[in-house]
Amino acid sequence: MNLLMKKCFCRLLLVACTALTLVGCGNKETKEALSRASTFENLKQYQDANNVLVDALQARETKIRSENPTPSDTASSNALTQKVQADPEILKLERAQVAIYLHMERADLASAVYADILGGNPTDSVVDDLLKDKDPLIRTGAVRILGLGGKPDSIPALAEATKDQDQDVRRAAIAALGTIKDPRAVDPLLAALKDPYWFARSEAAGALAFQGDLRAIPALIDTVSDSESNVESSAETALLRLTKVPGVTGDAFAGRLNDPNPKIVIITATCMAELQDARCVPVLMKLTVSPDLTTRLQALKALGETGDRSVIPVLRVTLKDPDVNVRGWSIIGLGNLKDQDSLPALKAIAVDPTQPKSIQDAANAAVNHISGLDAAPGGP
Repeated sequence: MNLLMKKCFCRLLLVACTALTLVGCGNKETKEALSRASTFENLKQYQDANNVLVDALQARETKIRSENPTPSDTASSNALTQKVQADPEILKLERAQVAIYLHMERADLASAVYADILGGNPTDSVVDDLLKDKDPLIRTGAVRILGLGGKPDSIPALAEATKDQDQDVRRAAIAALGTIKDPRAVDPLLAALKDPYWFARSEAAGALAFQGDLRAIPALIDTVSDSESNVESSAETALLRLTKVPGVTGDAFAGRLNDPNPKIVIITATCMAELQDARCVPVLMKLTVSPDLTTRLQALKALGETGDRSVIPVLRVTLKDPDVNVRGWSIIGLGNLKDQDSLPALKAIAVDPTQPKSIQDAANAAVNHISGLDAAPGGP
C-alpha cells in the first residue's frame, strides 16, 4: 500500500480495529513520535520518518474515534471528521509530515496533507514557516505547495519568494504564480523577466502568457532580444498568445515596427499580422528578402496571416524558391488567402513527383481550401 493510500485508509479506519490499536496517543505519544521522526529526518531516512508519523496519526485518530459515539448520520459523521482534523496532536504530526514529504520531493503529497491541516486550522502557518527554512529544497517545495493550491491569497508569499537567493526557489515561485490567474500576479512576473537565471526568465514569459494581461506586451517585446534562445522563444510564444486576448489591437505592437533590433521588428510585425493589421505589410514585404533564412520564413508565414491580398504577388514568386520551407509557407499563405488565380500552379505542385511529399500535401491542402472543400492548410 503506498503512502497516500495508507493515509487515506487511516482516515477511514473505525473503532472496529483491534483493541491494541486503541492505546493512547496523547501529548506524550505525540512527542515521542515527533522525536523519533526527527531522528530519522536528521539521518536523511525520510521514508522511516514518515512511517513513524503515519503510525502515530493512525493511533491518534483511532483513539479519538473510539472515544466518540459511532456517527449515525451525515451531520454527526462530518462533525467527528472535523474533530479529528482539528485535534492539536494530529495537527502537530501533520505539520511534521509536510516537511518530510518535501524532503522526499513529493510536493503533491505535502500539498494533500496541508489541505488536511487547513481543514482543521485554516490559519495554520506551516507553509509560511517552511518558506523561511534554511534548506532551499524545502523552500522550493513550500512554494510548490502554494502553486498546487492555486489560491490568490498565496500571491504575496509567492511574490516574495521570487526574490529568494536560490535560483531554483525563484523559478518555482514564478511557475507557481503562473498557475494563479490574477492581476496581482502580473507585476512580480514582469519583474521576473529580468531575473539573472535564464530558466526563471523563461518561466516568467510563459506565466505572463497564461495571465492574458495586455500590460505584459511591452516587457515581453523587450525580452525577445534576450541573450538566451529559450527565453527569446518563450517571449515570442507569449506575445503570439496575447494576440488572442479579447480587446487587443495592433496599436499594442505598432510602436516597435521600426525598432533597431531585427528580432523585435519581426515578432512585432508577426503579431500584427495575426491581428490582420495592415500596417505590418510593408515591413514584412521587406523582410521576405532578408539574407537571414529564419527571418524570411517568419515574414512569409506572417504574410499569409495578414488577410491582405496585396501580398499575393510576393507569395506567388516564392512558390519557386529553392528552399523547401519557403515554398511551403508560400503555398500555405496562398491557401489562407484563397487565391483562385494560383490554383493551376498549386495543382501542378501537388502532382509534381520532384517535390517532397510535405510540399505536395501542403499544395493539396491549399487547393482544397481555396476550392472550399476543407479547412485552412497546416504548416509545412
